Amino acid sequence: MFERGSLVVVGFWALFAIGCSKETTSSNNIKTAGIAALTDVYADTDTTATVHVELKVGGDSSNVYIHLENGDQLIATAGDQTKTLEMLDEVGKYEASFSGVGAETEFSLVLQRPNDTTASNNSGKLPAPFTLDKPTDHLSRKNDELEVTWAPSGTDDGMDFSFDGSCIFPHTESPASDSGSVTLAKDTLDSTGGDKPTSCKVTLDAQRSRSGTADPAFDSESWFRLHQRRSTAFDSAP
Repeated sequence: MFERGSLVVVGFWALFAIGCSKETTSSNNIKTAGIAALTDVYADTDTTATVHVELKVGGDSSNVYIHLENGDQLIATAGDQTKTLEMLDEVGKYEASFSGVGAETEFSLVLQRPNDTTASNNSGKLPAPFTLDKPTDHLSRKNDELEVTWAPSGTDDGMDFSFDGSCIFPHTESPASDSGSVTLAKDTLDSTGGDKPTSCKVTLDAQRSRSGTADPAFDSESWFRLHQRRSTAFDSAP
């Protein structure tokens, strides 16, 4: 007779064999150790944040998402606030929003399971908010350096920047430290349009991130990450 774990493995590989399109399965079929819980806390203002969780079977890059059923639920706490996460329109993706949060607010997450192992040791503290300055408009991508600045700085957290617009190819920058500025050399933003590059509005997204702790009861590819996100836009010339 097959054990439950064997049935789960057979079911997973049957789903995987179908192809690369998104698949779903019930949490009733999956042990806690087989769940990859991918948790990101996103703060887009100085006082609000959203806990976003994706549940997968087969690791963080799997296309098989888990639908919580039979009493299984995700519960998030931020400071003195506790909320049950709601599933989004996409199966396997869950969120809850919080207000009144700030630098070093502790977030925690529990996957509560009445019929299997509850995973409650997921937590981390929110990085400090920052202000992202708008870069100078109309600088030439070919001939001018582009400086990006933000404040406050000097934390031990990682900073990441992405640039996108209709006249450039997407570009990312991850400076070695949270120094408060990063300078893009001439020709760093690569123009589209071949020998006829154009001007456009470029969106700059910035993110300050740190890692928390994911419960070892989950799949080893689980994570708990916390981010401050800010965005601006500027006019970019060829």
